Amino acid sequence: MIYELEVLFGASLLYLMILFFVAYVTDSGLLPGNWVSKPVVYVLSLGVYATSWSYYGSVGFAERQGYQFLTVYLGVTIAFLLTPVLLRPLLRLCRDYQLTSLADLFAFRYRSQLAGALVTLFMLLGSLPYIALQIRAVTTSIQVLTNEDAPQILALGFCAMLTLFSILFGARHISPREKHHGLVAAIAFESLVKVVALLAVGLFAVFGIFSGPSELGNWLAEHPEATRSLYQPVREGPWGTLIFLSFCAAFLLPRQFHMIFTENNSFKSLDTASWAFPLFLLLLNLAIPPILWAGSQLQLDIDADYYVLGITLLQGPEWLPALAFIGGFSAASAMVIVSTLALSHMCLNHLLIPASYPDPKVDIYRWLLWGRRLLIAMIIAAGYGFYEILEHNEGLVQLGLISFVAVAQFLPGIIGVLYWQRATRVGFIGGLLAGIVVWCLTLLFPLLQQSGLMEMDSSLFWLHEQTNLDHWEFATFWSLAVNGFLFVAISIFTRQSGGERDAALACRSDATLPVPLDGVVAAGSPRQFADGLKEVLGAEAAEVEVQQALHDLGLDYNETRPQQLRELRDRLERNLSGLVGPQMAHVIINQHLLLNSDAKTALADSIRHMEQRLEESRSELKGVSADLDTLRRYHRQILLDLPLSVCAVDPEHRVVTWNLALEMGSGISSPPGDRPAAQHPAPALGGAAGRFRPCPGPAYPSYGGAGQ
Repeated sequence: MIYELEVLFGASLLYLMILFFVAYVTDSGLLPGNWVSKPVVYVLSLGVYATSWSYYGSVGFAERQGYQFLTVYLGVTIAFLLTPVLLRPLLRLCRDYQLTSLADLFAFRYRSQLAGALVTLFMLLGSLPYIALQIRAVTTSIQVLTNEDAPQILALGFCAMLTLFSILFGARHISPREKHHGLVAAIAFESLVKVVALLAVGLFAVFGIFSGPSELGNWLAEHPEATRSLYQPVREGPWGTLIFLSFCAAFLLPRQFHMIFTENNSFKSLDTASWAFPLFLLLLNLAIPPILWAGSQLQLDIDADYYVLGITLLQGPEWLPALAFIGGFSAASAMVIVSTLALSHMCLNHLLIPASYPDPKVDIYRWLLWGRRLLIAMIIAAGYGFYEILEHNEGLVQLGLISFVAVAQFLPGIIGVLYWQRATRVGFIGGLLAGIVVWCLTLLFPLLQQSGLMEMDSSLFWLHEQTNLDHWEFATFWSLAVNGFLFVAISIFTRQSGGERDAALACRSDATLPVPLDGVVAAGSPRQFADGLKEVLGAEAAEVEVQQALHDLGLDYNETRPQQLRELRDRLERNLSGLVGPQMAHVIINQHLLLNSDAKTALADSIRHMEQRLEESRSELKGVSADLDTLRRYHRQILLDLPLSVCAVDPEHRVVTWNLALEMGSGISSPPGDRPAAQHPAPALGGAAGRFRPCPGPAYPSYGGAGQ
């Protein structure tokens, strides 16, 4: 059975139009507004992890490496099982501080624009082989179905289609901060298509090629080498290395980070994904061994990477090869679309904006929108260029693993973000640069050498031979060993800046406090906020951002209270972080919304703010922090139990809380949050926010809580 090139191209275009239709009806509200937020849709959207590598390459990987093909999914399973200590803390940071990419996360934690730019450039370089992999998979699959060499213009046409639809999916709207619910729905639909297509091919392999499970069992009994070849590489190959690489890729690849954290704000959905997503991957891989055995039984003369197409083309019904092709096209196109969206946002925040910030007279929202569109086109063009210059003799899995080793270089930095407060920006940058160099020497340069683009010194290969390590073990071990060693060593011998210390406190996985407030805002009203920001954002954008921050906090435009204005400043910085990146937002706020750290209310507001967050937190404090909190609560309890009526007032002389004696005397109940609870011996008092005063008699205090 032979397919016409025009038919396959038309089917591909029609499929992308269906995806866009799904996204459009979701964004336009034609479907129920809350259906896209359901955990099942979120879990399916994470299926973007399964690219053409999973769809086509897993069969070839199984032929060459046996059951080691499962390592690509076992590592992901481990990562999602560690959701409480790994993914949930990262989601908390991304949600609270509006961090939209891995580069944003590192720039925020290490307070360094250079760190964000370095992460962006390396992520872009590491992703190009993966994008080239998708282009090759699509062009080769067309070649298999048409039985003729695919013209080079076909790959260019595929990239042009993906550029158009990437812009339609993720760069149609003015605000780059909004959630792309349509994108999530479309990627969930894409995951459903590819799993149905792959299972259909697997069922055909069992019932169409072997006439049922019993005949398949008989064939395996007659060909014991078929199962033996699956088991033997497990004992000899880099099992642990491949699991580790897929563990890192599960949440560090640009598309994975984007779908797990940027497009999701629900801890409930993430908790569901911690067990449901591994089940999805298991379902996806049930078809791989039967397809491999069917291809072996038919003795296909094509690469095992494309047995998914080969077995249907030889004996399947007319519609099945087309369905199999659409499944593979779906897997490849989803990866490119989501990856370019994520990479374009990183490049925009950490390369384009710092290098060429727009004039305040320019509409910054439109400037950002067109900048992102241009970057999407440039990234896909770079992927096409990488595809063109490579010699087409590397398997799909080999190209994918190059990207996996690249993103693994960010793992030491993630450990520093969540669990090592002492880590410094110099240590992170030094370690990452060393890891990049080793990655280039061991993986990227040999790949370019095979394509005839450069020559390498043989001394490095001699070192590889001396270690007796597999190629992937060698590259992974040495790149991460050098990276991690320098990260730790340099961090120990360098000092953190004040901004780094504050960010490290905010990034702690058990953090209960925000960065302490260190002053009050010099501006006395939201109008003055807008006046200060218009110098850099423009008058219209400044007004929009201030209004949005006020709406987020539930405040009105006439707000003048110092503590609320300080919270407004903090909220503006977080909102701008989602717009122009955390480091640029930090610079804008610090330069145009100055703090008066000498104001008389600064210390009181800071301590009361921290005490409020302690009371609201459900995290368990440990060590010295727990002892100090216990002492604080003990003193608080004494004041609450005094037989003398006592109240606390804020710097503006408004009563914010009172003890039991005054409550009984006045008949006015204290705020629920100020009553002792079983887990909390005594709630925080505003001794920091105000002063305790004896209140004689049954005088009725006027309650004007700090948050009102």
